Amino acid sequence: MFKQFKTARTLAFVAAVTGSGYLFAPPSGGTPTSAPVAPTGVTKAAGYYAYSSVATTPGAVVTEPTVMAVKVTKILGLVSAVTAEAAEAMNGSGSNAGALGADTGTKIAGSSGSAHKASTWLRVSYGAIDNSVTGQAWNGQSYLTMVGADYKFNNMFCAGLGLSYSHLDARTEFNNGKMKQDTLGVNPYFIIVPHKNFNFEFVGGWSTTKGNDSRRWITTQQTNAAGVVNYIDNTFTCTPKAKAMFGGVFANFVNKVNKTSFNLQLGYLMMQSKMDKFTEKSQQAAYNGSAMSVPSNTFKAQTATAKVLVGYQMTPSVMPFINVHGQYDVKKNQGVTFATAAAYKVNRSAIGGGAGLQVKNDDALSGSLQFDYTARGQLKTYVTGLRLHYGF
Repeated sequence: MFKQFKTARTLAFVAAVTGSGYLFAPPSGGTPTSAPVAPTGVTKAAGYYAYSSVATTPGAVVTEPTVMAVKVTKILGLVSAVTAEAAEAMNGSGSNAGALGADTGTKIAGSSGSAHKASTWLRVSYGAIDNSVTGQAWNGQSYLTMVGADYKFNNMFCAGLGLSYSHLDARTEFNNGKMKQDTLGVNPYFIIVPHKNFNFEFVGGWSTTKGNDSRRWITTQQTNAAGVVNYIDNTFTCTPKAKAMFGGVFANFVNKVNKTSFNLQLGYLMMQSKMDKFTEKSQQAAYNGSAMSVPSNTFKAQTATAKVLVGYQMTPSVMPFINVHGQYDVKKNQGVTFATAAAYKVNRSAIGGGAGLQVKNDDALSGSLQFDYTARGQLKTYVTGLRLHYGF
């Protein structure tokens, strides 16, 4: 019990110290500027919906492709922090401890020195998002909490399930608005370990999201031939809802030379998000005619991932590690189009890296702390994740 308390105390101390530093993107702001004239609605052209302008489109519709890119980062966090360690646990020898993923370091289902066949885990993370594309900029903060459990059937097969809740709080500068989203998810996973130096990880998930958006419409309009000008400052609100599904497979090639661990991971993810149709509400009844009625939209992405991780076993209980990773959207992750602005979309490729620390004992409790940065063109994400695990 003393070792368990010591492990938890160590992780909490490291998180508190490093959390006082620069771990998030600095928000950008400014005084709201004039918006375009009243929207003319949504028109269907060439097989897709074209919106009047960026400034007169609800934030959730515009930003969904980048939100999906951020979700990819969260999924990779699940794979690194949970399923990779499960694969390591099943080789039984402990020779590859910590070699399988960024944010590893938690023993489950019978890793070295333990006979546990089942385990529970908790993962919490904080992420900051900064998209600085001119005319389509937005930034926000995301909080994620996951709890789960898994079971080892034998040294080759393991299955688990995670439940997640995340909250996104963002500012959408392109329409002088705000965007909040609450998401609930279910994430099953399955691991196959045919050899101690090679394993497969299969992950899936389903989530439902409810949003709370607002945009501020500021403009002037000439009301008559005498040149009388009417100043308009109105807010439109809406509550978009969306459902998303994803599935992915990851292959890990692992090895350990003396105290140094190596991991090469290759993966492929498929994701789809469908946003239901909705209608904005105007703060002032006089501008109800300018509220947007948004049809349903479906966003799709297929992403190939690669990662290299190196860790060094400083002591039997502590291993720091670093990693570099890349992503490429095999299927173009493109957003909606606009009549007066370029289509909103996310860069197809991303690159990043991270570092972390794992702490574990010979008993049931262990954990890890990781920091990660990803750049996808002008979209930057900063993630800090903490994970605790208990085997029984």
